[in-house]
Amino acid sequence: MKKLITFFITFNILIVSVFAPFSVSAKTPEMKNEAMYKVNEKVYADAYMLINLDDSSLPIIAAKNQNKKKYPASLTKIVTAMVTINNVKDLSKKTKVSQGVLLSLAGSGAQIAGLQEGEEHTIEELLYLTMVYSACDACRVLGEYVAGSVDNFVSMMNDWVQSLGCENTHFTNTDGLHDDDHYTTAADMATITLEALKNDTFVKISTTKSVQYKNYTFLHTNFMLDKFHVTYYYEYADGIKTGSTNEAGYCVITKASKDGYNYLAVVMDSPIKKLDGIDTKCSFIDAATLFDWAFDSLKYSTVIRKNDLVTEIPVNNGKDADTVQLVAKEDVTTLVPASLDSSAVIIKPVDPPESLGAPVTKGDEICKAEIIYANKVIARTKLVAAKTVELSAFLKIFNGIKGFFANKFVLAILILLIIGAIVYIIVFAKKLKKEKQRIAEKRRRQRELDEQLTQQNDRGYIPPPRRR
Repeated sequence: MKKLITFFITFNILIVSVFAPFSVSAKTPEMKNEAMYKVNEKVYADAYMLINLDDSSLPIIAAKNQNKKKYPASLTKIVTAMVTINNVKDLSKKTKVSQGVLLSLAGSGAQIAGLQEGEEHTIEELLYLTMVYSACDACRVLGEYVAGSVDNFVSMMNDWVQSLGCENTHFTNTDGLHDDDHYTTAADMATITLEALKNDTFVKISTTKSVQYKNYTFLHTNFMLDKFHVTYYYEYADGIKTGSTNEAGYCVITKASKDGYNYLAVVMDSPIKKLDGIDTKCSFIDAATLFDWAFDSLKYSTVIRKNDLVTEIPVNNGKDADTVQLVAKEDVTTLVPASLDSSAVIIKPVDPPESLGAPVTKGDEICKAEIIYANKVIARTKLVAAKTVELSAFLKIFNGIKGFFANKFVLAILILLIIGAIVYIIVFAKKLKKEKQRIAEKRRRQRELDEQLTQQNDRGYIPPPRRR
């Protein structure tokens, strides 16, 4: 019995020391703003994207069929330009126009600058002809110079876009002439363009409105930049590239800036429509429509401020408090509808802990929260502890013991130990009872024997003499 009690006490001490309560805070990965809105204006393109350039996460504001396979036409030249810029350190170097380049385009109907065999041009001149005038002959000269052949250069193009994560894009040429195996998506073209816009040389070239070649002035193929194209001119537009084939439709990728707001539009597979009686390339109309909608319908607004109360979480073993308030870590300003009703904004904690273990320090990041408006997540923020809650050693010990005894596994063991102790006591009691009965019987027999001896002595019985 003594050994059993000693084991029980030792077991309790061990369990309490091992299962003492700990506070675990689960961290979730950073997530981008996922808010997208419906454009309530007519957009003719089969695929488009509008991206907010003012947010470092580059959120998509509006989109349609962004992952649908499309033919890029001369949007391809963005990749041609970037592969060249990435692989030629000195753009003032010159190269000659080969006969092979000119022959490869013969009869294709491709737009050309009219380069002549044997002419020398700097790489920079060829890049301007490629991006501003969309000259296919300039593209192929660049390919030969950079990679030794156009085919090798195309391989470099595919390698580069794959390095950006563009899994739905494949090129077969440098200029975008139609090939069934030459395809992309609006989403991939957005990724490519956003990467290109990080390069100052690309930005300078792609936003140039005209280029001089011999006795010609070539205007940028993005008519939104030219005020003399009255139907298409858009005063806020800037660059970047157009493209069109029968199979690709009309495409344009361009930026626009107004009142401090900056957007990138990717428009693909837009038709020609008769608008006001005039055959109109709808790619430019679509881009302007997307920009106008964004400028008129969206605005930056602070949807939550630093230290705004969001929720309250229980704290275990707190010295002077059993809860702690969770507040916004910082101001959150994001793009929202201009008609935003701030009272309809919902702040929803994401996977908040059921409780925290003291100590908790003011400013500790506890979890994240989604900021929701009109059933859309428009932003996210981090929630932090509003105050410090110190640890109570007494409560920790008390709750540790309480938690220990509340554990089902421990309770099961305790019940088994109690049952074992009861069984042991019953068995021990029975054994003790039998021992008492045996001793009583032995004493009874001794008494009977003593009585017999006494009776024999009374009859004159003389015991035999002892041996000496």
